[in-house]
Amino acid sequence: TITDTFRSGMKKAVCAFVLALSVFALTACGEPEEVKAAKTATLEQNGVTMKMIFDARGDRVTRLTQESSISLEGYTEDQLAELDSAVEAAQAAYSAIEGVEYSAEKGDGYLTETIVIPTDEDTLKTVIGQGLLPVDDEDLTQLSLDATVENLESAGWTVE
Repeated sequence: TITDTFRSGMKKAVCAFVLALSVFALTACGEPEEVKAAKTATLEQNGVTMKMIFDARGDRVTRLTQESSISLEGYTEDQLAELDSAVEAAQAAYSAIEGVEYSAEKGDGYLTETIVIPTDEDTLKTVIGQGLLPVDDEDLTQLSLDATVENLESAGWTVE
């Protein structure tokens, strides 16, 4: 009958509407937006200032930028040569990992080193496996912003 056909059509229309609404709702409640420089941790020690800047999506760190500034005041020629060798070794190690950026510059009595590490699972495993990111769990697949901040603060870092 016409009434049954109408009801059947209405049921399909309502189901399609509810499905579309559900998809929209799920999309709207998706992953949190990425926050650049969500937290910054700083430590000054023995003429070295280290800063870690964390980009994050919710509690998941998406990128870690480490900036280190080393005062070269009082360094001997031999110590400067050792430092240059260490920079070359770091350059080789970090440059071998796809997606990781490394740079070091000398100027105004300082050496400034910058390392940018995306923290996708593959890069994270590689960096941890090579001992370039000190963590307790070698099977780590993502970095928790909250846990990282807590660990840094307990080690004396100042976190903003």
